[in-house]
Amino acid sequence: MTTIQSFFDHYAERYMASDVDAIAAVYEAPFLAVRDGSAIHLPDGAAVQEHLAELMEAYGKAGAVRADIASLDTLPLGSSGAMVTVNWHAVDARGEMVRDFHTTYHLLRDGVTWRILSYTNHA
Repeated sequence: MTTIQSFFDHYAERYMASDVDAIAAVYEAPFLAVRDGSAIHLPDGAAVQEHLAELMEAYGKAGAVRADIASLDTLPLGSSGAMVTVNWHAVDARGEMVRDFHTTYHLLRDGVTWRILSYTNHA
């Protein structure tokens, strides 16, 4: 079974490699993203993929080359779900902080694989 820590380690690696297909594959659709206090409703897989591609492009433009997990707090929701808050540190090639932020993910385990049902981006 994939641990939540290993799920997010792989997520960070593929995200910063701009592997939109791999990242979109772990998101459910329809999907709800909350960013900057606004709800973003993504009705299908294509909308999820487009949303993720835009975010990955923005990180690249900001100079981020790596996303480190500064902390990971998990609230189990029974045997197949969890709310996970990750404190991300996006850093540039020199290791300098580009962005320090938190995102809370609502996860569901589908057999052995975790899937993201929604996320809220917050400070």
